[in-house]
Amino acid sequence: MLDLFSEIWSTLRQNKLRTTLTGLAVSWGIIIIIVLIGTGNGLMNALLNNSMDEIQNIISVFPGVTSKPYNGIKEGTGVRFNYRDISFSDQFSEKIDRAFGNLEFSDTISFGREALSSEVYGVDPLIKDVWWVKMVAGRFINKKDLDENSKHIVIDEDAASQLLGDSKDYSQLLGKHITVGNIPFKVIGINESKEQSWGHDAYIPYTTAKTMRTEGAWLNRITLEFHDLETKEANEEFEKAYKRGINIFHGYDPEDTRTTYLSNAYLNNQEMSKAIRIIRLALWILGFLTLLSGIVGVSNIMLITVKERIHEFGIRKALGAKPMSIMKLIVVESVVITAVFGYIGMVLGMVADFALDKTIGSHPMDLGITQLYIFKNIGVGFDVAIEATLLLIVAGTIAGIIPAWKGARVRPIEALRADK
Repeated sequence: MLDLFSEIWSTLRQNKLRTTLTGLAVSWGIIIIIVLIGTGNGLMNALLNNSMDEIQNIISVFPGVTSKPYNGIKEGTGVRFNYRDISFSDQFSEKIDRAFGNLEFSDTISFGREALSSEVYGVDPLIKDVWWVKMVAGRFINKKDLDENSKHIVIDEDAASQLLGDSKDYSQLLGKHITVGNIPFKVIGINESKEQSWGHDAYIPYTTAKTMRTEGAWLNRITLEFHDLETKEANEEFEKAYKRGINIFHGYDPEDTRTTYLSNAYLNNQEMSKAIRIIRLALWILGFLTLLSGIVGVSNIMLITVKERIHEFGIRKALGAKPMSIMKLIVVESVVITAVFGYIGMVLGMVADFALDKTIGSHPMDLGITQLYIFKNIGVGFDVAIEATLLLIVAGTIAGIIPAWKGARVRPIEALRADK
């Protein structure tokens, strides 16, 4: 076996350019495969990360505008939700467990001599998971706060820093009382800030917000928690019935589809799962085509090698070499080239994934209310990289078989007559 590798090494050294070009093709193939899989994983991770619908049984209802005149209501009239719209949802109690609103208004928040303007949201505790509110200290609004109409508040870290005179020690504000307008609230939690251009966010119990703002505030959305909608068809049928019902409730055209917009967590996740399946299939197809091109490239190079060494193989056979020994020589040479340069390509591919993750995979796009990733956690596991490399080595073996078979079949007399 040592003699075999020594002979292969000698052959490769004598054909440095050919060996290098073949190796580069192999390395490039494995780099493409690993980067392709890595970026595909990053894209799928981003889809999962960007989904604001972790809770499967949630529908968010947003007000729209009328798209047609009806009963004296003009086209383009803005829809406003109020407390009555929550009671309206009781008509669908066979599917809706509960409905709650989000009441939004702007006010001044102050602590000592420091003051700032903030959006204040009267919310239900479930909103923490629906909106992906990340806490950095303390806790979020809970059911007890809701039931007791408590004067508790959660503010973002930038607001906390400003109220503390630019201090980063947010824990100093926990348990302290700040003023919203003229009403004192106890700070129970601090959430991670979102890079927004229009100010800060603060969260108080929805029931408390109702008592504070009877005028000049509206529900920016209604959230429905449902059950027994386990198919796409059932969800679509429910959405259609709900839209029609709320149109009738407000006196709009029952068939006007633009008065409300529904974001259904179940359907959103179904679409996301479908997108992920398509991405996976596309990755497999592209990976297969890349691998196929690598096999063809290595096979072509080995065919050239056989043609160049046909005279040598004739001499070997004339001296008693068996066809199997010649096949083994060609196949092992193919495997050595594929394995060495495949390993180099694997390392370079993982380095490329790491570089991509530290650049485009670490910087989300800020859309105001949330941040969206195009790619997140780009890369492949070491086991996947090894498997991809082994797959390429197997491909290299297959690529060497046909040339080896042609080299082993040559007749000594014909090979000796061939031009050197």
